[in-house]
Amino acid sequence: MMRLKIRDGYGVGILGNCCTHGAGVAQQFRAHPKTRLHAGYEKNPRRARELAECLGIPLANSYREVVSNPGVHILAITTDPCDKAEMVEMAAEAGKPVLLNKPLCHTPAAARRIVNAARRSGIPIVFDIPMVKFLPAFDKLMRAVRAGDHGTVVSYYHSFGMTFPEGFPIRDLWPERFDPPAISGGGEMTNMGCYAIDYALTLLGMPRSVEARWQKFWTPYSESDVENFGQILLDYGRFWAVLAVGKQVVHGQRGHRNALLIEFENLNLFLDPAAGVLLENGRQRPLEEYLCGHTCVSSIDQLIRCMETGHPPESDVETGAKGVEVLAAAYQSILQGCPVSLSATSG
Repeated sequence: MMRLKIRDGYGVGILGNCCTHGAGVAQQFRAHPKTRLHAGYEKNPRRARELAECLGIPLANSYREVVSNPGVHILAITTDPCDKAEMVEMAAEAGKPVLLNKPLCHTPAAARRIVNAARRSGIPIVFDIPMVKFLPAFDKLMRAVRAGDHGTVVSYYHSFGMTFPEGFPIRDLWPERFDPPAISGGGEMTNMGCYAIDYALTLLGMPRSVEARWQKFWTPYSESDVENFGQILLDYGRFWAVLAVGKQVVHGQRGHRNALLIEFENLNLFLDPAAGVLLENGRQRPLEEYLCGHTCVSSIDQLIRCMETGHPPESDVETGAKGVEVLAAAYQSILQGCPVSLSATSG
């Protein structure tokens, strides 16, 4: 692992702006005291305009120009999923640390390219997947489960996604959601499901097999034959983990759906941080009391810590690559109509 410190702040290069993720990550780097925006590129003209406006500087002429820029010390990869392995390989060739935004990539083969590039080069790569394990309540629960503080898991159910009011112009705002799988990796089981899969694997490890179902009931998705909702069943032998993921139209305002029910041999927990709800054995406990000031290290801070100290990131691409394998098995299960052993996935 490298040990690097730049006194006047690390220059950041933004590679891509898929679904405005590049602009969003750029805002986070702009707000960080140790980083400054230095360069960026996006090949899609519409997204390029958004990225240029966010950066406040003219964009480079290519991704490689950003990668080779001597003023860029960190590369944030927010391209289409199908381009991410190539971007990581370019970063590895240049020896530059990477913040790799979700989803990791579009296929298990691309995921293996990312892991291999990281291993060969030794560059730090943090998997930026913020909406579950980078929330303090989920981070604290993750650490307790991994430490065995609550005993053996016997049941697991995670509902994760987004809700929108009727008439929300999703196709106009995020046309990438309707790209073919060769570009996007899939529909909302990829886009939303990667969060729930990543958290489950971080807590529970790899399952034995995967079974899944998808649904296409929101009109823009059904018209494009892309799933907006899915259920993924992870078989851990003595119990199942069920993930309900995707986007829905509901009466009311736009919001998030992020609730976890996890049962242990002698303890039951229901956690919904956005609603401020924590139930322990059916009794509500103040979320602030549970957190007791607990905070978690952001993906940017994980990357900088890794760069400056050699400390490995907690949100790593190895786990992200396993998540892509699980996701591929879920899609394979749907197409074949049966459970899929992870040792038998085709990629």
